[in-house]
Amino acid sequence: MLTWLMLAGAVIGVGLALLAAELRPAPPELGSALDRLHRDPTPGGRARAADPDLGERLGARLVGLPGLRIPTRELALIGRTPARFMAHKLLFALVGLLVPTLLQFLDLVMGGSLPLLVPIAGALLLAAAFWFVPDAVVRSEAKDARIEYLHGIAAYLELVALERAADCGPAEALHRAAGIGRGTVFRRIADALDRAALDRLPPWDGLDVLAAELALTPLQDLADIMRISGTDGAAVYRTLRARARNLRAELLTDDLARANVDSERMVAPGSALVTLMTLLIAFPAVYRMFQGG
Repeated sequence: MLTWLMLAGAVIGVGLALLAAELRPAPPELGSALDRLHRDPTPGGRARAADPDLGERLGARLVGLPGLRIPTRELALIGRTPARFMAHKLLFALVGLLVPTLLQFLDLVMGGSLPLLVPIAGALLLAAAFWFVPDAVVRSEAKDARIEYLHGIAAYLELVALERAADCGPAEALHRAAGIGRGTVFRRIADALDRAALDRLPPWDGLDVLAAELALTPLQDLADIMRISGTDGAAVYRTLRARARNLRAELLTDDLARANVDSERMVAPGSALVTLMTLLIAFPAVYRMFQGG
């Protein structure tokens, strides 16, 4: 029996290790970075890795399933391909199928008599529940990534305004400002500008494509402002500074709202803790009073 228990533990450990490896952020791939320098001929298409792994190949086969909704914009925000997303869903569903099976196996080894219908129903229900876990993870990561993008765009607006104040042209200001930062936001903006340059398009057209892909209104506003500056020669320094100031105000308001929500959530645990402490302090006196009576 000990051998079977060790074997089952080893299988569970290997499964958990594979799950952790799939959830760990993958290192950047050179093939994907080079593919992003060329516009995808299909709208909304994503650059694929030069040599995808087995999980991504399986996920690519599941992308076209009927009735399946893929959060394309959320995946674009976190830099994950739909094939990788589907691979995660498949992996979670398999884990949901295997856990009740392993529990049934352990029950049989230990001499139990659990009906076969219970693990089958549990496996189906758990697989169906685990199938939607990656959706929740992607939404949560995309929410954080969106905030990061908005903070980066606010900084980028300020840098572009400073470059315009230093007498740089509209296109040059966009490129030079994108080259200053080293974060994910600045890399994506620089990639979009380089792709537009290779396609012999104005840089604000590249920002248009990126803004539509990520559904970021402030980036679209920046593209519109710089388009007016590039075509009509309008002075946009004050406009850029005002847009950056408004964006920072919006982000501050959202931060305050989240802080208020977190504070309200702490009221119930705090009240429960105070009540418990009161009961612990008062219990001896109340108990002695009733015993004395």
